[in-house]
Amino acid sequence: MDNLIRRDFLKGFAGLAGCFVASASFVVTPAFADETRINTNRFPQGLASGDPQPDAVLLWTRAVPDILAGTVDLICQMSTDEAFSAVVVETPVSVTAESDFTARVFIEGLTPDTRYFYRFIADGEVGAHTGRTRTAPAANAERPVRFAFASCQKYESGFYGAWARLVADDEAAPAEEQLDFVLHLGDFIYEVIGDVPEGVDASRKIPPFPDGSTPWVPDGSKPYWTEGATWAVTVDDYRHLYKTYLKDPHLQAARARFPFVCTWDDHEFTNDSWQSHDTYFRPGIPAQKRKVAANQAWFEFVPALLTNSASIADVANEASDFARTQVQDAAYEDYDAAFLNTNEDNRRALDSMTIYRSLSWGKMLDLVVTDLRSYRSPPVLTEDVRELLSGSARLAPVRLIKELDAGKTANDGQPPEKLTYEDKEIDNPRRNSPAGTCMGAKQKAWFKAVMQNSTATWRIWANSIPAVSLRLDLNNVPAADLEDSYLGVDAWQGFPGELSELMAFLRDNQIANTISCSGDYHTHAAGRLAPNLDEDNPDFVAVDFATTSISSGNLFNGAERGTPEGDPFRQFVAYESGGQLVENFNNTVVNGMLSGLTAAYSGSAFLAGLIASDKASPGLDYLDGNAHGFGLAMIAEDGATISLVNVGSVLEEPRPEGQPVLRRATFHVPKWTADSQPSLENRTFEGTPPFPFS
Repeated sequence: MDNLIRRDFLKGFAGLAGCFVASASFVVTPAFADETRINTNRFPQGLASGDPQPDAVLLWTRAVPDILAGTVDLICQMSTDEAFSAVVVETPVSVTAESDFTARVFIEGLTPDTRYFYRFIADGEVGAHTGRTRTAPAANAERPVRFAFASCQKYESGFYGAWARLVADDEAAPAEEQLDFVLHLGDFIYEVIGDVPEGVDASRKIPPFPDGSTPWVPDGSKPYWTEGATWAVTVDDYRHLYKTYLKDPHLQAARARFPFVCTWDDHEFTNDSWQSHDTYFRPGIPAQKRKVAANQAWFEFVPALLTNSASIADVANEASDFARTQVQDAAYEDYDAAFLNTNEDNRRALDSMTIYRSLSWGKMLDLVVTDLRSYRSPPVLTEDVRELLSGSARLAPVRLIKELDAGKTANDGQPPEKLTYEDKEIDNPRRNSPAGTCMGAKQKAWFKAVMQNSTATWRIWANSIPAVSLRLDLNNVPAADLEDSYLGVDAWQGFPGELSELMAFLRDNQIANTISCSGDYHTHAAGRLAPNLDEDNPDFVAVDFATTSISSGNLFNGAERGTPEGDPFRQFVAYESGGQLVENFNNTVVNGMLSGLTAAYSGSAFLAGLIASDKASPGLDYLDGNAHGFGLAMIAEDGATISLVNVGSVLEEPRPEGQPVLRRATFHVPKWTADSQPSLENRTFEGTPPFPFS
């Protein structure tokens, strides 16, 4: 960041509620050198750091007053040792109700690639944890980089044993093998409370919202919803969620130990969100007020460097801090050529904050953080399309989704007037629409420019939704007369045209060594990406590692609930063998329906493997659907090592030493060039592999 941009950043940042700036210098006699007292009630949400730069980092805390209308005066300290005998920063901070008593302190003038400790002090009191962070390496550094990636931590669905495991493992690791940062890929909170699937214990209940929606009354349209569930409506509701989630001791410990780099997915605003649209009552309603409220709370509780933050090469930074704005929940009407709704309230809601950005860790990697909710086009599965498919297909036929997503560009600009499925047809609702987009035109242009101008050895795409193929080749089910279908379309599978465009861009511009780290689908998955997966020999240009949920219900459990005993599809999900339940869903998705059927009838993984098809989910190499946990990445000059860690059930409080690990699947991705293709080599396991990978 050059001096002029840094000066503009400091001026603008310091003018925001709860935001402060300090420079590192040697403090000879710190004002608070004596011992401090722990008061978790003063700091109920702990402390955190985010978006480390070579010379700077953002610190965060929330400190509450004795009376809610008061001001809390703090001292923020940073030191090169945990005893705070070598303090390099000591600055006063005051927080008020305007920012819900949260403080964001930007510390500059730090030394690259250096471990620092930090704390906030109020009247001699500190929180339960001492903060620990690490600056990024200098621009010319070439050392390996280690990070974790995580996603989806619904508080009411289970305990945070995965965070406990991550912290315990890092504490036990040698200093040179400890993590540089944690990449959080979204669903940090869930905007709903009281919505726990039947049969799952609401192990931790969230207190009622300050405001909240009208409680859900079952009407037959959503059998998976829980009666009485409510969702956030106001900024105080969203703040209530962050404050509740961040009281968890294991999440606090993780945020205290590692700097976080965060993007959001949908639940920070509303389930399956797109632009500023509500989706709870399909087809939903415009919710510009909720979008602004959600953005404000995210900005207050998640430390992220946005306005005038560093960028890669000469690519302009477009991220921007939250700015208050007045909006109304106004009806959606027209869309522009990039499928962005032209409603002024929608634009103001989206413009209230921009979070897509890039960060660098020396010469080794550039991290490209995207926002895949705020600018995406409306979902292709409208009520009319769902009605067309009702009773015939459980999922989303690949053919139909591609036709809908392409809009007026389908069939070389001659889109079909009608959509057909089996013996039914409807008017094509996207016949005159632009092609679908997940990024939006402006962010996509930025993404391409960053990828093209990156000179790092590796590019890591912080991708909140899976890009790897997840399908069911239903056309191979005997006598069923079904079409191949996507396993849901809320991820990149709902935007196949744009994903193909991005992969073709990597290929055509000879951009190699790109790894997508993704979340959202509550499953571990690994695979390769290509411009056209349906070719006989796809030209793979990137890889995607999807991490499962920290605590939210996982993919296998959802499939199992959806196929009860007696359901003809049950055997493709699970079957009994020797008195044991065999989880067949991984096999069915990766190797195909015939392989799943063979396994269910024969009980033999060997026979099932003989008829495995690499066309079932093209490019998909691994799936562990019954998992909770996180991903680990070690990025080095010659290759990347990625581990997908499964900690098993999260329905019990983790042990003090951390949640036990059920298994780790580790992949080595050798460095490749524009003239070669990526591969996932030498997959190894610690613990029992999931079926059928033994």
